[in-house]
Amino acid sequence: MKRMSSTGKTTRFKGGIKSCQRAVPERFSWDEWVNGEGTHTRPKRNWLKLIIIILALLALGGIFAALVIELGRG
Repeated sequence: MKRMSSTGKTTRFKGGIKSCQRAVPERFSWDEWVNGEGTHTRPKRNWLKLIIIILALLALGGIFAALVIELGRG
């Protein structure tokens, strides 16, 4: 394996901000980060929509199971 030649230790880890780091709109100080003051709050889910989707999937599963049982008898 080739070793990279470094021109100096100061430039070895020098670089700009990566694109994934620019996507974060808020910056917190170290103290806020450690104490948990700057944490993001999770948005509330739309529970009604989630319940309707789960019920619809259960209904489809029931219909499929009924078809398998009925067609299996014949």
